[in-house]
Amino acid sequence: MSKDESPGFCSARKKQDQYVQTFRFLLASTLLLFAAFSLAQKQVSLTADGSERKMITFHSSVAAVLEDAGVDTKPEDLVSPAPDKPITNGMEIWIKRAFPVTVHADGRSVTVLAAEANVAAALEKAGIRLGKLDRVEPDLGCMLAPGDEIRVVRVERRLVVQQAEIPFGEIRRGTGKLEYGTSRVVSRGKSGLRQDTVEIILEDGVEVSATVLQSEILQPKEDRVVEYGEKTVLSRGGRNLDYRRVYTMTATAYCDGTEASGWPRDSAGRSVCTGRSGVAITATGKKAVAGDGSEANPYIVSVDPGVIPLGSRLYLDGYGFGVAADTGGAIKGNRIDLLLASHEAALRFGRRKLRVYVLAR
Repeated sequence: MSKDESPGFCSARKKQDQYVQTFRFLLASTLLLFAAFSLAQKQVSLTADGSERKMITFHSSVAAVLEDAGVDTKPEDLVSPAPDKPITNGMEIWIKRAFPVTVHADGRSVTVLAAEANVAAALEKAGIRLGKLDRVEPDLGCMLAPGDEIRVVRVERRLVVQQAEIPFGEIRRGTGKLEYGTSRVVSRGKSGLRQDTVEIILEDGVEVSATVLQSEILQPKEDRVVEYGEKTVLSRGGRNLDYRRVYTMTATAYCDGTEASGWPRDSAGRSVCTGRSGVAITATGKKAVAGDGSEANPYIVSVDPGVIPLGSRLYLDGYGFGVAADTGGAIKGNRIDLLLASHEAALRFGRRKLRVYVLAR
């Protein structure tokens, strides 16, 4: 046995080997613990309430990080990633706070808290379902801000079949068989009947438009036919007289108010016919002298100047020629008053209908 292999030497060497192994084990454990610590530590960023902060965390979930950071959330708030998601190094966590939005629909108003800043999400939150024709103001994709209001307009389309009257028109045609200024109804006319298919649009129950999509004539209309006179020549006594107008008028008579006419007089000495005794003057300044109906000595006729202009030459059917030379307080519209030679003749004349022609100059 050599000196190096003595029992004392072997025992010392064995101890030395044990120290080395222990050191190696401790070093490996330390390195493993350091590696585990490094792997468990993660860096994240948290954005909430308008501020961002960087954090070092050992937590494994988003919810734990928020709790550690002292950030409270409501169910309506939007957290991304979701609270149950595992933490990864470099993760960005952000919170969008819910804000109030008012939804008006179906006659009621609902205020909801919504973090999703678009109309569609707010409607879903409010439990509002849209029909195919419904209109939303603002549009579904529009971004919202706190305090915004959304209006849902319920749109309904109805098809209605209804009948409508077709008014008849009027057809006018001239004829030389009728005197100028006169007319006659040849056919009275008759309304027609139409059946319409109408599209009615209602918004929130109120009709906003009605459009006729289809029409069917059930009964055609019949227009009224009226003939008007174009004849302007009057044949009387072998003569042809041109005229401009013809009227059917109510005619009365009066006297000239002179003593010879037998005029009655009131208590003031005024003639019942033409005024104060001895003053027989017409409204045109013409002396009130009765004519005989000839062209040379026509009847003086009191007229309404708004119908027959003063100075017009007239032909009174059955009586002869006249001239519109006087007016009277009771002579209005289609009325005339003939000046006759005596008061008795005026009384006998009474009241009658006359065809009055306004002659051309």
